[in-house]
Amino acid sequence: MSEQVTKPFSMGYVLSTTAKHMRKSIDISIRKTFDRVEEFAEDKDKSAEIFATLAHLHELRKQLDNYQAEHSDKFKGYLK
Repeated sequence: MSEQVTKPFSMGYVLSTTAKHMRKSIDISIRKTFDRVEEFAEDKDKSAEIFATLAHLHELRKQLDNYQAEHSDKFKGYLK
């Protein structure tokens, strides 16, 4: 006889886990991009591109933070 087991589901858990992974990826990109600043110190165009990239990554992280704050009810019990 085969019993089917239903796994629990929580929207808050799924959303918070996804947001956590997104933040980790953004933070890794910020760190790796920042580490390359010195490498292109003499190249004005590439240096400008690196700083623009960092600005966009920080904005992306801020958007994620704002989304979580604006939808905190959806992250119930899991928002950090």
